[in-house]
Amino acid sequence: MKRIFVVEDDLGIRELLEYLLMSQEYAVKTFPTAGEFQNCISHESADLILMDVMLPDGNGLEMCRDLSKDPQRKKIPVMLMSAHADQSLFDENCVKDFIAKPFDVDDLLTRIRGQLS
Repeated sequence: MKRIFVVEDDLGIRELLEYLLMSQEYAVKTFPTAGEFQNCISHESADLILMDVMLPDGNGLEMCRDLSKDPQRKKIPVMLMSAHADQSLFDENCVKDFIAKPFDVDDLLTRIRGQLS
């Protein structure tokens, strides 16, 4: 079973993503803050990370850059999400995909499957 970490501070979006991904038979672990995610990623791993850019205690793009420098974590695909950012800002090696909010559920699932295949 593929494991997905979701880093999203908005409770409604986080719960929706958790429900949606679990209904597709993914193992899902969610984090409302950058700090909670960073504590977990130091000793657990995922097959994919779905991360909001704007978090109350961190920046998803900066965390993505940090992951890309970690030899054990750099191969985990990171998909960033944001309602406020221009997709062209994320044309970096660490970002495998960018999801604009609000997102289409079917498109999101298709893109996640693509990253995990």
